[in-house]
Amino acid sequence: MNQLNKDATLNNLFNALSHHIRRKIIAMIGINGSISYTELTALKLEPGTLYFHIDVLAKADEPLVEQIENKRYVLTAAGRSAYELIQKGEDGLYWIEQERNPSSTTPLVKVLSISPVIRRIQSDPWRFWLDILLFLGAYGYLSYRVGLIPIFLFFIEGSFDIGITVFAALLAWLSTYLLVELISLPILGKRKFTPAFLMSVPVAFLPFAILELALSFISETVVITGFPLTLILTAAIAWSTYILTHSLARAKVVRPLQAGIVTLLVTNFNLLILALLT
Repeated sequence: MNQLNKDATLNNLFNALSHHIRRKIIAMIGINGSISYTELTALKLEPGTLYFHIDVLAKADEPLVEQIENKRYVLTAAGRSAYELIQKGEDGLYWIEQERNPSSTTPLVKVLSISPVIRRIQSDPWRFWLDILLFLGAYGYLSYRVGLIPIFLFFIEGSFDIGITVFAALLAWLSTYLLVELISLPILGKRKFTPAFLMSVPVAFLPFAILELALSFISETVVITGFPLTLILTAAIAWSTYILTHSLARAKVVRPLQAGIVTLLVTNFNLLILALLT
């Protein structure tokens, strides 16, 4: 495609996206896969107005929507590009708003998501490589102290040398990152390597590091079993997943709900692996 064709395509695309009604039409079709004229009347527009905007999308030099045999509207290749652009724009605006109005995030959410730490790491990820390695070393040491070994995002019982548990902590970091990236591909469509996310993944180990630190002090005097232990582990898993969700959403510039789908799948995969290993 030469430069003139590229310019024409972009002009066509931005003209279509320049009106909020056409953006809504593209979004509705993108979400549903296909849509009928009757369903588009949910926009509560006069028939003439609705037909005008459909015509702009369908009769452009490079149409963004087309009508198939059953008279339903679907997106063309250009329409799918437009829909992706709309999604990225909305996600980007969400995070811009978060940065502009930090007071819109409640103190509890900031604490639970560890957002100040994640924001600092992701702003200059390579600057904190030594801090990350030191934290993972401490995490591996605490795992050694309480007879655990990190596996992906969580851990299993096992008495190993300190060198093995530290190496397992490093491996858990990289394997968790790769697993999230793999699951993100079909769901988020984000293929670009993001060092900001890579370097902030270890923050999700913090709940387990705190739990291991507590166990290292009380394990000799108090034995926690049954429902209390299940409750503590569930809380730690939920907290860790929440931190990972916030980290992924911010690094990939997507909504937390989208990132949450990925991290819940990661969590369940991790639990399945633990069930097979124990």
